Amino acid sequence: MIQRDVVVIGGSLAGAACVRELTRLGIDAVALERDRFPRHKVCGGFLSPGAVECLRTLAVLDDVRRAGAVQVNSANVRARATEVEIVFERPGMGISRSTLDDILARSAAVIQGHNVRDVRRLDSGFVVDEIGCRVVIDAAGKLSRFTKRLAVEEFGIQYFENGSRGSILDFWFHDDAYGGGVSVEGGRSNWSFLVKKDALKRYRDRADTLVTGPLGYEKIPGDFIAIGDAAGMVDPFCGEGMRHALETGILAAHVVAGGIRRKAAYREMKYEYESQWQRRWAIRRELGALLRRFRKWAGPALRVAPPRVINRLWD
Repeated sequence: MIQRDVVVIGGSLAGAACVRELTRLGIDAVALERDRFPRHKVCGGFLSPGAVECLRTLAVLDDVRRAGAVQVNSANVRARATEVEIVFERPGMGISRSTLDDILARSAAVIQGHNVRDVRRLDSGFVVDEIGCRVVIDAAGKLSRFTKRLAVEEFGIQYFENGSRGSILDFWFHDDAYGGGVSVEGGRSNWSFLVKKDALKRYRDRADTLVTGPLGYEKIPGDFIAIGDAAGMVDPFCGEGMRHALETGILAAHVVAGGIRRKAAYREMKYEYESQWQRRWAIRRELGALLRRFRKWAGPALRVAPPRVINRLWD
């Protein structure tokens, strides 16, 4: 049997970031990814300023820029008759999820095309298929079989269009959906929307539209350390989904590396990680959830909210 310190289930953004950081910290870790990269995935394509900083921490920011990522300096947000331009205090970036996943996976110990079949708990740790390890981390996304979430009747859709939108993130609030477009590599624009189930047919009239869902924002308490969407989704309006994936991967790596060095029990590492996750993300997720639930009031909110307050959602 192969032995590792850590096995991460899933090698997309959260999983690849976690394994890369664990390796940098001297921990023997591997991620097992069902798919092969590059592959298309429903995603807004916007890296918030905070997500850009995560890429800097992982030392892959230059690779992302060389791949053609587009700098994004501001957001143009519209809700009914209200239109607000928000200039970012620090720039974000636009890049397709397929390109970003590929860059991260190639930079880390990610075994692609490995669909995890079984995870068994032992007194000394875990066995993931035929790999023994001390720690298991679930990065298998919103459809993970290992960490359950409460589903809602909402779906994500995404498609590309030829032509750049420049350095602006365009965002619209509609009664039955919200989302927008951002420039990505190759002179294209990435469009993505969160859509209520009963309105889905009106938003998927393009042959190349990808659909995912139903979505699940809240995680049901489970047995494993969960990162990225497996830990609970961040509302799309925040534009922080990719930051959440990267940041939780990095956070879990530091908690687990410290736990392994001091020979802590798995439950202690899990508790420490979840406590830090709550401190970093609970308020941001609640703000995003309020915007999603009361989207019909987005127009009045935009008229009275100072740009600095709205800016904090992205930075």
